[in-house]
Amino acid sequence: MTKKRKAKSAVSKKTARPNAPQQLDGAERFDILLEESENFCQGIGLHKDLIREILRTDSDWAFILKIDALLESAAKQILRTGLRIKLLNQVFQNETLDGFVDALPMNGRTGLLKLLDASCLPEEIGFVETIRKVRNTYAHDIRFADVSLIELVKQRNDKSQLIKYLSAIETYVESDLIARYERDPGFLRFCVIDSTMRFLFYAYHLAVKSPIAR
Repeated sequence: MTKKRKAKSAVSKKTARPNAPQQLDGAERFDILLEESENFCQGIGLHKDLIREILRTDSDWAFILKIDALLESAAKQILRTGLRIKLLNQVFQNETLDGFVDALPMNGRTGLLKLLDASCLPEEIGFVETIRKVRNTYAHDIRFADVSLIELVKQRNDKSQLIKYLSAIETYVESDLIARYERDPGFLRFCVIDSTMRFLFYAYHLAVKSPIAR
């Protein structure tokens, strides 16, 4: 019985959800999220300045494809860490488990999003799933290559749901918010980057900074 209690405690500690800096003022919060996102990128072998480079991407088409690829990398990193096997106080991770995670599709009953939804990040799933929907629209129809993100969103039947998750704003009037995005497309990009960094913040603390020791 004692061993079972200890094992349960270890799992709970490993999967504890880190707290994002929500209560700080805007500038300080952004700086912390950016720093931790850069740490995540460095931790998995990507360029430290990748977030800044993505933000400066010329087209929304390329911007969304890059954001989606980064989110997928973060999701897989979280799951690779979560699928490590612990036996007799030793942690095992091998290429078979890593390959299993890498082969998972993003969507579906056995996809990355489903596994993340069953883990400790349910609030972020809506954003990641929304980015994948927008990415698929861009990627599967070349006619959208030169269409801005807000114009693409306006053409979809699930426009309201996309606006909700892309914006991450609690209270808004949809028509007014869309009009603001049309006047300032950079504001919508900023909202997407902010939510992306929030997800990377969790990925860094769950899977890069303090993963279970091998």
